[in-house]
Amino acid sequence: MVHIGMFPSLGGNISPLDYGKIMFPNPEDRVGYKYPQDGLLQASVVVQAHEICNPTNIDANGEKCLLVVKNGLATGTTIGRASGMELFTRVYTERGHKKTSIDLAVLPYGRRTGSFSAPGDSGSIVLTRDGSILGMITGGAGNTYGTDVTYLTPYWYIEEEIQKAFPGCRLYEVVE
Repeated sequence: MVHIGMFPSLGGNISPLDYGKIMFPNPEDRVGYKYPQDGLLQASVVVQAHEICNPTNIDANGEKCLLVVKNGLATGTTIGRASGMELFTRVYTERGHKKTSIDLAVLPYGRRTGSFSAPGDSGSIVLTRDGSILGMITGGAGNTYGTDVTYLTPYWYIEEEIQKAFPGCRLYEVVE
């Protein structure tokens, strides 16, 4: 089968059964769920800023959350939980404000699942469970055994900057 577009693999570290249990833990939230064909999750649309703050996924406790997945070079397929709010980092010089970056934080899904990312995963695209593009990994923080917090640049911001330089450019095509 030929795949055109961006299709990150869900395979490797997580079985199809475990993926369904983790990403759709609440029966009320599982309606219509089907594991992607060939274990390839098609990247489709970009999560917008207002959607990040208003998640619609439901966790095992019935709480709204934003569950995410990525397949990175260092850690393979991992699942995490996005913070739901944007973080702003400013760098100042002696002459004043130099730059501001927008980030999102992603935490590991749980203690048993391990770190969401590790050195070598930078640049990986992070998707929501339905394939919406949340962001790109830019860094992390944690102990020497793994990363406790992973930082992403929101993809809505990346796409906005790309469109300024290359109007009409599309980095992914949706396959019907």
